[in-house]
Amino acid sequence: MFEDMQLFSSIVTSIFIDAAPFLMLGAFLSAALEVYLPQDIIARYIPKSRLSGLFLGLSAGMVFPTCECGVVPVARRLLKKGVPPHIAITYMLSAPVINPVVLVSTYVAFQGDIRMVIGRALMVAVPACCVGLAVGTSKSSLLLRESVNDHNFHGHDHLESNHSHAPDCGFDHDAHKGSRFTGVLLHTASEFVEMGKYLIMGAFAVGLFKIYLPQETLLFFGNNMFLAVGGMMLFAVLLSVCSMADSFLAASLTSFPSAAQLSFVSIGPMVDLKLIAMYLAVFQPRLVLTLIIVPTFIIYLISVPLGMIFG
Repeated sequence: MFEDMQLFSSIVTSIFIDAAPFLMLGAFLSAALEVYLPQDIIARYIPKSRLSGLFLGLSAGMVFPTCECGVVPVARRLLKKGVPPHIAITYMLSAPVINPVVLVSTYVAFQGDIRMVIGRALMVAVPACCVGLAVGTSKSSLLLRESVNDHNFHGHDHLESNHSHAPDCGFDHDAHKGSRFTGVLLHTASEFVEMGKYLIMGAFAVGLFKIYLPQETLLFFGNNMFLAVGGMMLFAVLLSVCSMADSFLAASLTSFPSAAQLSFVSIGPMVDLKLIAMYLAVFQPRLVLTLIIVPTFIIYLISVPLGMIFG
């Protein structure tokens, strides 16, 4: 029993120490963008071509990195400002992964395996573009719920105006107008604490999973690609860990094949419990079903053959 507790503590501590710096860096970058950049800067550079718009949606996360916790209200504001749905929705689904912090954290978590980094980016880009194309001809008014208020969300309302912020962030912009850097630090601390609890919960779940789940069960799931991929995707949805740290959890589950680990880090930033709640609050039911079903279906269909071919 004592040895199990020691191993459990070691697993949880190791995951948290590895992931925390990237979570902190992501929180800092998001806070800096919120304080120093105007919220409508993306809307100024809308391309006319549909394909160019999809590319903008995919690549915007490299300039405006944000976790999945804050990207939903950002996408809603973009739609309200007249940004075409195929750009806003593609950005919403891809930005939590296709950004420098998450790509570097994935590289570190999987010990320099560039295939996992590229695979994760592509695995997210494909369903993001598919959903973007599916809603591209829709009017924003038909996609959004009318009664939504941006401030219904917690303190991850990134790229908000410099003079307003979600109330439970604990940061009063009016009281700190004279010091933008102070605002960055306060928002960084708030976001790190908020997302850190999800990281700790995820690390605890992985520790319990690795210690108390019978080895025979792990081998059964690990040796069956259909179950391994499906199980890891379900695990990602239930854990709802931030995309800036989830790769460390996936990499620690070494009994699962790489394709299953890849499915874990791909589905979570697009479909998890907290995201589903936000989708339901912001979007019309038909779009919510699309946002859930299309990424899940595509990632599963890609991951299983990849696992069978490459292991």
